[in-house]
Amino acid sequence: MCNPEMEMPESQSFLGRRLVVLGVDTCGPSGTVALVRIEGADTTILGEKALAGRTYSATLVTAAGDLLSEEGLKLGDLGAIVVVNGPGSFTGVRVGLSAVKGLAEPRQIPVVAVSRLAVLAAVAGVGSAALDAHRHEVFLRVAGRDGTRELLAGAEELGKTAAPGRATVCDEGSAALLASAWPGTELVRREAPTAVDAIRHCVPRILAREFEDLALLDGHYLRRSDAEIFGEAPLKTAKPSSGEICVRRMAQEDLDCVVRIADSTQHAPSWSREAYEKGLNSDAQPRRVALVAEGRPSGALVGFAIASLVAPEAELEMVVTMLAHQRHGVARELFSSLKNELRRHGVREVVLEVRAGNKAAQGFYRFLGFAEEGRRTAYYAEPVEDAILMRLSLK
Repeated sequence: MCNPEMEMPESQSFLGRRLVVLGVDTCGPSGTVALVRIEGADTTILGEKALAGRTYSATLVTAAGDLLSEEGLKLGDLGAIVVVNGPGSFTGVRVGLSAVKGLAEPRQIPVVAVSRLAVLAAVAGVGSAALDAHRHEVFLRVAGRDGTRELLAGAEELGKTAAPGRATVCDEGSAALLASAWPGTELVRREAPTAVDAIRHCVPRILAREFEDLALLDGHYLRRSDAEIFGEAPLKTAKPSSGEICVRRMAQEDLDCVVRIADSTQHAPSWSREAYEKGLNSDAQPRRVALVAEGRPSGALVGFAIASLVAPEAELEMVVTMLAHQRHGVARELFSSLKNELRRHGVREVVLEVRAGNKAAQGFYRFLGFAEEGRRTAYYAEPVEDAILMRLSLK
């Protein structure tokens, strides 16, 4: 959702004057961070840095800081940030968005989010574009008489889609699949789009003040719903040997209690009721798996767990247990059931972020098998604190 009323920092302005914009793209096998000056409709590249794949969490913020320092600028001097929010690597998209939110929120820097497919198409001047999604599928942008749409497509979907006269590709995987499915389509090959390309594509939106609501900003994943891939098989109830709790899927009628538990539990994420409700929407992206633990025989909720997923990866967003029921195996049973659900959805790895000062949670995650793999400096606010990144392989 756009937020056209967000004010610019006093050090920046719009029409007729200079505007410095930071760009972030961590959606592909490699990424880029760029700094560009906008003067009217003209753009000047002040600097650009490449990011190696699978290093984004460790290098992104540092690279952005280096670009600003090299120009004698501070974060508060930015007029806007442009972030490419997908489609692409689940982890890459999440890292990029998390970093941008962390940079933008404290200083109220406006943010523009853009599709990587839209940037690729704009670079080539061709309406349709494709990116390799692996597993014999492509992220596809198709421009036709009825407008432009973006989807995840395999051979079957491509066969049902009217082939455009021309389409842009930047990798061999998408080129091979499109050439096979659409032999009559001219493939226009370009280099992979960069953060500079994203900023240039978004100049009209920046000048028109078409900014995102950071509370609603999320990844553009283009994945099928779980129901399409796996169906909605019933969750097998998980019961500890004591028989004191059972685990089931979260339902609409659970939300008021879930919010109360979160509000009364230290270190629980500050989600609104609407955010939890979105987690129950099977059409939302990313798709979420949300479970609750019921006490027996009362049936009262004593905890819950939520993970977002784009197979083969998932992010554990929270495991929350009521204070009176902590250290009684509730969180362990919730996560055990959650792992089973994630495996059913094709997830092979689970990632998470935890406050550096939350030693109890870190210990619990290590007990579950997670290992630390990185750190995001000053990621959390109120109080400002680093985020520890952890990962678990599901076997």
